[in-house]
Amino acid sequence: MKTRLYFLSALLVAATSQAQSTDKNAQLLSQSLPDVAPLLEPKQETGTPDLQTRYLKPLSAAQAKELEQLQIMATQTTHASAHEDAVAARAAWILGLLYLHGTGVRADAAQARHWFEISYDKGDAMASAGLAWCELQGCGHFPDPSQAKKWIRVLEKIDAPRAQYLTWVSKLQLSPINGKNGMLSNRHLLVSAANSGNVHALIELGIESASLNRTDKALTYFDRAAVHSQIATDNAKLIRDRQTQQRAAEQAKKSKPATPADARTLFKQAQKYHRGEGIPANYNEAVRLYKMAERLGSLEAKRMLNLIFARTQPDGQIDMLWMRQLANADVTGKTPHFNSQSAVQLLHREPTPLYDLLPKLWKTTTAPPG
Repeated sequence: MKTRLYFLSALLVAATSQAQSTDKNAQLLSQSLPDVAPLLEPKQETGTPDLQTRYLKPLSAAQAKELEQLQIMATQTTHASAHEDAVAARAAWILGLLYLHGTGVRADAAQARHWFEISYDKGDAMASAGLAWCELQGCGHFPDPSQAKKWIRVLEKIDAPRAQYLTWVSKLQLSPINGKNGMLSNRHLLVSAANSGNVHALIELGIESASLNRTDKALTYFDRAAVHSQIATDNAKLIRDRQTQQRAAEQAKKSKPATPADARTLFKQAQKYHRGEGIPANYNEAVRLYKMAERLGSLEAKRMLNLIFARTQPDGQIDMLWMRQLANADVTGKTPHFNSQSAVQLLHREPTPLYDLLPKLWKTTTAPPG
């Protein structure tokens, strides 16, 4: 998904004014933050990687032979028999997937669209999934969600769960802000698609659950998707590793009295949830851990809490956009400042909602996401 920038500098000015009554450091940090901030994490971090940066691995003998056959079959003449047209349509569809993901061939989204169009013209209705995705993301042209609807309607007749997922993607592009309590907007579309086994909807709901600290629920989603997705398998392992670390930390705290080292540990744990290191960002959990660290004497946690509550929503709730900006704030010194050089490890999505449709032979040559 592409990053959308909506956050205007006027909001930062307002934040500075409100912060003056709480902590002078909030004003200093506000002045050092950029004028705009993304409403969503870039898809390069938890979604579709830049296809042009994906690399090629040497083809195996089987892959080289398959690629040559696909190219021959896909270019059958328009006066071929119905059977030959069906074969050509299937070959063109696979070529489109290869060019889209940059596996076996150099990534070329415009070429992917070209082969999807040929496949559809020759009778493979599944190519509508590729054409819908190209309209949503742009394959050599500007994205056009309204045109994507036409192809999604075709796709509904043969793969309704994937059509529901792509509908959710299109709505997300138009309204990228999540719903209440950190839940995804238009969530019913994902739930319906996931109930029918769509891998991408399962992964999306798993990431949502992890971000809300519902790790057991996240594992349920990831484990269901893992049958068809290595990404889901990796996400599940990441969650289980984090659960093991948390249990060990909790056990260690029970066996000894609190120390300044515990305060530092809690502060670092809060930062992981704030920044989304290992799991998606969970701001409520981050604030809870910051408060625990503050009670044990952490000055850094106190400074961060002062900044967080220097600007809240009218009802007193945490301002999610402000929290996102503060995620990389350095509060180790007396004067907080913004640090843009923070490496963040996140859970992953599949490269595209079509990746699971690639034949198994070709998935081994695709670079890992992120």
